[in-house]
Amino acid sequence: MKKLLTLFIILSMVVYTTSCDNGFEDLNVDPTASVDLDVNPKFAYLFLKSAGDEFEHSYTNILCAGQLTQQVIDTDFPQSSIYTIREDLQAAWWIVAYQNTIKSVVDIIAQLESEGNVGTEMGIARIWKAYIFHTIVDQYGDTPYFDAGKGFLTGTIRPAYDDAQKIYMDMLNELEEGVAQLGSSSTLGTADLIYGGDTAKWKKFGNSLMLRLAMRIKNVDAAASTAWANKAITGGTMDSGADTAFMTHTNGPEQLNQNAWGVYQPRYVNARIGATLYDWLADHGDPRLNILTDPNGPAAGNRFGLEKDQLLAIYGESPDSYARVNPAITTLTSPWVFISYAQTALLEAEFAASAGNHSTAETKYNDGVRANMQIWGSHYDASLTVDNSTIDDYLTANPYVASEGERMIGEQYWAASFFDFFESFSNFRRSGYPELQPFGGEAPHPSTTTNGEIPRRLMYPSSEGSVNADNFNAVLQAQGPNNQITRVWWDVK
Repeated sequence: MKKLLTLFIILSMVVYTTSCDNGFEDLNVDPTASVDLDVNPKFAYLFLKSAGDEFEHSYTNILCAGQLTQQVIDTDFPQSSIYTIREDLQAAWWIVAYQNTIKSVVDIIAQLESEGNVGTEMGIARIWKAYIFHTIVDQYGDTPYFDAGKGFLTGTIRPAYDDAQKIYMDMLNELEEGVAQLGSSSTLGTADLIYGGDTAKWKKFGNSLMLRLAMRIKNVDAAASTAWANKAITGGTMDSGADTAFMTHTNGPEQLNQNAWGVYQPRYVNARIGATLYDWLADHGDPRLNILTDPNGPAAGNRFGLEKDQLLAIYGESPDSYARVNPAITTLTSPWVFISYAQTALLEAEFAASAGNHSTAETKYNDGVRANMQIWGSHYDASLTVDNSTIDDYLTANPYVASEGERMIGEQYWAASFFDFFESFSNFRRSGYPELQPFGGEAPHPSTTTNGEIPRRLMYPSSEGSVNADNFNAVLQAQGPNNQITRVWWDVK
C-alpha cells in the first residue's frame, strides 16, 4: 500500500522542477500544473517529497535541528553545536519548501477547487498544507503564507511575510475545516502514500496536528490553546500505534524514494549520537539505548559544543570514540514518520497534567512511552522489538510523578521525536524540556554568534534581502533581526 510506485517518480521528474535560487522569482510559473494531469499522482509526489530528500534533511533537520537538540553530533559540520552560522545548512529546508512542496500543495488545492472538489481530497490537501507550513513557521517564524506558492494564480511573485500568530490561527481553522470535509472514502487509492485512503486515520491525523499546534501556543494564548486542544481531543486523535502517520521508503528507483538518513549516514561517517541523549537513556536504564545507538559501537555519546581538535586536545577523543546511530534504523528502506501516536499521547499527557488531571496524564504518559518503545520493532526492524515486560519494568523504575510531570513528559517527547529533530527543537523551545545546557556544559565556544545562548530559531536565506527586499526588510522590522536569537512568536519560555 505504501510502496512508492516507479510511475510516480518518473512522472515527478517530468512535471516537477527545482532550482538553486530562492524560488520566489519562479512563482509566476506553475511547474506542477498540467491540464491533463490527474490530481492523484500530484498527491503521491507531494507526500513523497514531504518526507524529504537527503539534501534538506542532512543540512537542516540533522545538522541544524538535530545538533541544536543535542541528539546527534557531526563534528565535520560543527556550526550548530558551537552556535555559529553556516547559511546553506540553515536555508536548505526553506529553499526546498518554497520551491517545491508549498507550490505543489497550492497547485493541488487550486486544481481541486477548479474541479469543484469540496470533499475528502480537498480536506486531505488542506490538512497537509498545514503540516508543511507548521514546520516552516516553527523554525523560521514569520513567513510568506497567505500568498505563498500562488504566483501562477495571482501573479504575486514576491509575497509578503505573514505574522506567525495569524498563520497559526489560520492553520488551526484549516485543520478544523479540512477534517470536517473528510468523508468515508477517498479517490486517491495508491496515491495516498500515508494512509492508503483510510479517512478515519486522516481525521485522527488532522486532529493530532491540531493538538500539536494548540500545545505550541500554550504559553502565549492559554485560552485558545485549551479550546483548540479540547476540540482536537474531542474530535478524535491518534489512539494506537496503528494511527501513526508514516511512509515506507524503497531502495530506488530514485534517491527520493530512499530514506534520507539511510543516504546520509554512509556519506557522513562522523555522525554520532549526542552525549546528552546517550547519557539520558543510560541513566534511566532505557531499552532504547541499544535501539537508537549502534550496540556494536563504543558505549558513549559525542560530547557537545566542541570541535574535533578540541575533543582531541581536551579529552583525547575522536568521533570514533562515540556510538553511531544504529544502522538497523537508518537503512535506505527505513520509514519516515510524520506524526506518531507516541508524540500525540505525550501531548495529551501534558494537556491533562496542566489541568491537574494527573490520573489521565499518567495513563497517557505510559501510553506514549510504550508506543515509542514499540515503534522500532513494528515499523523499522523486528529485531528491535521491546517486549511488554521490559516496558513494564522501565515504567516501574521510572514512574510518572505528578510534581515532575511536565518535565518527565517533555523529556520523553524529546526522546520520542528522534529523527524528527524539527519537532524536538520546537517542543524544547516551547516547553523548556529537556533542560539542555549551552554547549552541553562545556565552556562557551569562542566563535559563538549567540552570546553563548542556545539558538532559538533558524535564519532566513540572505538572498531574501535581494529577491524579496521590501518584504524582507518589513519582516525584520516586525519580528526582529535575522539571527538565531530572535524568537518566533510562541517562544516565550
